[in-house]
Amino acid sequence: MAEYYFSAQIDNETTLCIAPLTDRRLELSGEEIEDASGYFLFATRGGGDPTDVEILARVPSEEAAWRLRGMLGLE
Repeated sequence: MAEYYFSAQIDNETTLCIAPLTDRRLELSGEEIEDASGYFLFATRGGGDPTDVEILARVPSEEAAWRLRGMLGLE
């Protein structure tokens, strides 16, 4: 599976993303996830160098990531 990264700026501090979780993003979320492979829908806060990540959903497949991208208008 190729790794895609889709995002949209919500406001000056918040970005909505569909992407794989990096170790840093997972750490910033404060959540424990057994299997962090694949794609996730998450919001980052803190501008260019995020200070907070809120994981909203796991995206089960590459096809689902593309469909969700279209629904949310992410680029």
